[in-house]
Amino acid sequence: MNEPTIWIKRTCVVAVAAVAAVAAVVSFDHMRALASDAGEGWKAWILPISVDGMLVSASLVMLARKRAGQPVGALAWIGLILGLLVSLAANVAAAEPTLVGRLVAAWPPVALGLSYELLLTLIRETSTVHEPADQQVVAAQPVVHEHLVPLPQAPPKRSRKLLQDYLNEAREHLGPDVNVTPAWVREVTSCSRGLSSKIAASLKTGMQ
Repeated sequence: MNEPTIWIKRTCVVAVAAVAAVAAVVSFDHMRALASDAGEGWKAWILPISVDGMLVSASLVMLARKRAGQPVGALAWIGLILGLLVSLAANVAAAEPTLVGRLVAAWPPVALGLSYELLLTLIRETSTVHEPADQQVVAAQPVVHEHLVPLPQAPPKRSRKLLQDYLNEAREHLGPDVNVTPAWVREVTSCSRGLSSKIAASLKTGMQ
């Protein structure tokens, strides 16, 4: 909240307090006179305090809840309005029986209600004002496209041959003039030394 707004609120509070003091003095005197005429005796001096005390209590509750950012509540409004109406009725009843006299007597509580509502409006508006948050501008980072080097592909795995596969391959190269030996089997099938002996033995058995 800036400095001018603070001084405006403080001035408004002082003005409302001054109007409330005037209204309290006038209303107290009028209500005391009415209570005395009604035969209340010494109680005529304390009956106005019940009205003014309710006005002060309701006003403080409303002010505190507004400053806390909470809703005022119906009970505080009822207390304030009833207090103003009773004060207004007492002022009008105790005034001179003329239109001007009653209007003048009715003015203090009306001024108190209006000025207090203006104060609540000021508090409500100033409490909802927030400084705009600084927006941080983030520079867009350039997208770097890295050159992807293709990985060398692994050679396809050769399926493992079974003994029968080597045997069939050797039979394809088998002829009448072929001398079946483990060395020949390894030459035509590229099998291991251990398998070549078994394949050669199997081929010789089949040729017999």
